[in-house]
Amino acid sequence: MNLAERYLNLADRPGDSYDVRAQKRIYLPMITSGLFVSASLTVFEFWLVDSPAFIFPALLFCVFIVAWLVLIFSGNLPVSHYISFLGLLLAPPLNQWSLGGLAGGGAMMLWGIAAPFGAILFQSVKTALPQFLLYIMVCVGVLIMEFYFPPGWERPGAAASFGLLLANFSGFIFFIYVNLAHYARAREVAMQSLDQEHRLLKEEQDRSERLLLNILPPAIARRLKGNEKYIADAHREVTILFADIVDFTPLSVRLSAEDLVQILNQVFSHFDVLAEKYGLEKIKTIGDAYMVAGGLPELRKDHAEACALMALDMQSVMETFEYGEVRNLKLRIGINTGPVVAGVIGSRKFIYDLWGDAVNTASRMESHGAAGEIQISARTREGLGSRFHCEERGIIEIKGKGPMMTYILRGQLHPPG
Repeated sequence: MNLAERYLNLADRPGDSYDVRAQKRIYLPMITSGLFVSASLTVFEFWLVDSPAFIFPALLFCVFIVAWLVLIFSGNLPVSHYISFLGLLLAPPLNQWSLGGLAGGGAMMLWGIAAPFGAILFQSVKTALPQFLLYIMVCVGVLIMEFYFPPGWERPGAAASFGLLLANFSGFIFFIYVNLAHYARAREVAMQSLDQEHRLLKEEQDRSERLLLNILPPAIARRLKGNEKYIADAHREVTILFADIVDFTPLSVRLSAEDLVQILNQVFSHFDVLAEKYGLEKIKTIGDAYMVAGGLPELRKDHAEACALMALDMQSVMETFEYGEVRNLKLRIGINTGPVVAGVIGSRKFIYDLWGDAVNTASRMESHGAAGEIQISARTREGLGSRFHCEERGIIEIKGKGPMMTYILRGQLHPPG
């Protein structure tokens, strides 16, 4: 950090907001330039004018010193500004009077406009208005004093008055230009910083949205973002697919944790691609089990066909899958069609889940199935129509359901042309 930056940071306090720090960084150079100008006017008048008029710019210099010390050591910007405001309000007009009036004093009271000008920058337009009116009243009062109560000492000569006029106008223009330039630069830096914060915020929002879309279906994510508090939908007919890696538990005993996770990640990543390909909704993974559903959250008529096609492709993935010495993995897949309730549960680590007898039946189709086979219910078989080769397995006893007719999905009979 260079010296200028260190100086601008002198008035900062740990509890300051971004706006307060920005205002201090603008105000500190203004009061510093005020110190320089008031000191210069004191020397100039002491040298050119044979009167005690230099007392007033010297007094203004002392006021600025107090305001500067208050800002640096307490960080209190409002108090520092009010102190400098009082100095600017009174000292320049009185200095003009002491020099013999508007003409002889070189329009010294022009400096007083810096007081309401500062109020606009560091407080508000509403606050600056009464300060501006007060400044006008002081100016009028000083002009009246000039006419009725002129000072008792000798007025400066024409050359000195002209020098004062030239110094005041050039100094005031320089003061306004430098401080406005500093204000504009500070505003530009603040806007750049704000733009950067907006970009970072937008990137963070995009990341959060992508994460939300990875967890929830887009339609459900939009409803959550719309502040919908409870999401629970009844669907008259959807198709649910459960897939489980056969004999994965014994396999996990002899695998390292890293290998175990790598295998599941690769397998399930393939399944995720298939779910996206067929427009199905991945619901969740539980250990080495994978659950996907069709026909929700947005309705579609071919949900059973889509799940059947994905199941066949899942078998193809497993036939070619290899990871080191691990190969020939088989799936046990179960599919069922029926009504479900779908919704979001949890307030922090929430999840989009399904409930209902159709879900339990799909799970039973998988758990009561055979390795490398796709077992489907009669309801799903009916939904597939004539496009698929389904072999009747017969009636089997399903835990919690009793005897049920089941089928084995063998393949697709009539692929779309």
